[in-house]
Amino acid sequence: MTALASEGATSKRGVGFNAEATLGLLLVSPIVITMAALVFYPMGRTVWDSLHRVNPMQAGTPFVGLENYSRMLSDSQLATTWSNTLTYVVLAVVAETVFGVLAAALINQIKVGRQWVLAAVILPWALPGVVNSVIWLWIYQPGAGLLNGILSALGLPFENHVWFNDRTSAIVAVTIVHVWRMMPLTIVIVLAAMQSIPAHLYEAARIDGATRIQMFALVTLPLVRSAIAVAMTNATVNAFNLFDEAWVLAGASLETRPVLVQIYLETFQNLRFSYGMALSVVITLVSLLISLVYVLRVYRSTRFDS
Repeated sequence: MTALASEGATSKRGVGFNAEATLGLLLVSPIVITMAALVFYPMGRTVWDSLHRVNPMQAGTPFVGLENYSRMLSDSQLATTWSNTLTYVVLAVVAETVFGVLAAALINQIKVGRQWVLAAVILPWALPGVVNSVIWLWIYQPGAGLLNGILSALGLPFENHVWFNDRTSAIVAVTIVHVWRMMPLTIVIVLAAMQSIPAHLYEAARIDGATRIQMFALVTLPLVRSAIAVAMTNATVNAFNLFDEAWVLAGASLETRPVLVQIYLETFQNLRFSYGMALSVVITLVSLLISLVYVLRVYRSTRFDS
């Protein structure tokens, strides 16, 4: 009797497990199908087409293997655009992370009217990239630009200064616009993590005599590092995909051209679709690999702490 009862319980558990597994598969199937249709299939098709010669000016799409990828090694313009892109990524990720975390900490201290401050902070992120770029194009104008006007009013020699006259100031100017647009996302992510920190931890630190800076360094930062890693991942991917700001502010200038603008020119101006696809595959892989570093570092530190 005992054996029969145990067999019956085991079979019921097996049936229940199968039912739960089936229900789980049914629940996740819509998102899996959507991801397959909108992400995995287009990505796979792009990789496949990058191994062929796809050019509307030439008949057929013959298989060329890694020719489009090997061609990148001898593309002098591509070397410059990669240098520009990596510069954008480093400047943007550092600026968005540092200033985003500090801004989130300041907003977290606001007790009255925080929702209005958040609404104002999110506004640049909510606006399209082209709109932000056009606004900053007016700010950077040499003659009637707002930035030159403010600096000149402070007694600095910036009257009729052309910000896109040299590579360094142009890259910094484009990066500022990109950071202005994307930093609100970092602020929101980190602020949400800060608001989830238990208040008694700060009370204990205050009783122990910790200052605000010490509480921020020893309590806040360690507990929001996972959120910071997520924010840095978003910042990295967005910086690699920088297009609107560079195109509107500096056009196709090689001095400030990121890889995404190079992809646009190769694909739609030179009509070398397969080469543009190969470039898009490479920049996607590079951005994912760098983002993976953030995730793995946070995962390892979290696992060791637990």
